[in-house]
Amino acid sequence: MASVYKRGQTYWIRFQWHGREVRRSARTTSKAVAQQYLAQVLEEHRRLDRGGRPRRSYKETLERFAFEFMPTLRPATQRRYRSSFRLLEPHFGDCYLDEINKTRLSDYVTARRRGGAMGATIRRDLATLSGVCSCAVAWDYIDLNPVKAFDKRHIREAPPRTSFPSEAEVERLVAHASPMVGRIIQLLAATGMRQEEAVSLEWSQVSIERREIRLTKTKTSSPRVVPLSDEALAVLIGTPRHITRHHVFWNGDGRRYTHFASQYRNIAKRAGVPWRCHDLRHRFASVFLMKTGDLAALQAILGHRTVAMTMRYSHLVTDHLHRAMAKLGTSLGTNTAESDEVRVGQSRLSH
Repeated sequence: MASVYKRGQTYWIRFQWHGREVRRSARTTSKAVAQQYLAQVLEEHRRLDRGGRPRRSYKETLERFAFEFMPTLRPATQRRYRSSFRLLEPHFGDCYLDEINKTRLSDYVTARRRGGAMGATIRRDLATLSGVCSCAVAWDYIDLNPVKAFDKRHIREAPPRTSFPSEAEVERLVAHASPMVGRIIQLLAATGMRQEEAVSLEWSQVSIERREIRLTKTKTSSPRVVPLSDEALAVLIGTPRHITRHHVFWNGDGRRYTHFASQYRNIAKRAGVPWRCHDLRHRFASVFLMKTGDLAALQAILGHRTVAMTMRYSHLVTDHLHRAMAKLGTSLGTNTAESDEVRVGQSRLSH
């Protein structure tokens, strides 16, 4: 006999299964919700008896994900995932994996938009959820990843940047920084390296003779080579080496810089520069493209996995557009002249 009953303010469910009494809290003050929960639990037990796999909840999947998969990620990526988990919890924390569908995902997107979240932030949260669901597929918890099937084209990101820090603004940043931090800022602007790649750089990765930096620990986990311009080379040649430490850039006690982003924000505030540290990377990419127009080379230097990421800067490359329009203009001019001659000839024939 299955039933719901009240204990205090909370409803519980009770039923017999294979001669054993099962009791569970429905975690609700609504009798109707408790009855729905009882029906779900009974159906789950019947499915198990038929040889089906058990329903897995989002919470238990997340616990396994945190135990098995999270330790394989870089610390910065782990922090970003945890931030997304906190935002996902109110929407998916009490559901089963097979209940994560298009409707629930759409409701999440709507709620986040109403809360003022940007498209890029919502996409990052969904990517985190997709990672959990992909592991669930690998563990045979579910058949398909519902997030991958969810259409995200309507979640628009901010338009590409059309401006970047000027040379004068970079100089102001350097002027308001300590000598060593100023060199980090100069190298970021001259190479397009990511902040963590620069502050963790060691001399063993630098070749002055070959004019290049070999990065082994990157955001994409793919090693890459960063060629050095005259400006970048001068920064490294002028950087004093520590007697015992191996890092290129070091603070007063000889250790590498940590929490550099907060240091940069303080410097930018003093210098009156409105740009983020990551905008130095945008500056390099923009200047490089405007001078060379080589998207493939820029992709390799920045370490983008796909050319689609590098294409965000393609609006800055317009030389090929002008060349194409020049050809079209010449063609139109020729055709116009020919058309005029035809019209004149036809006019003479008519007379």
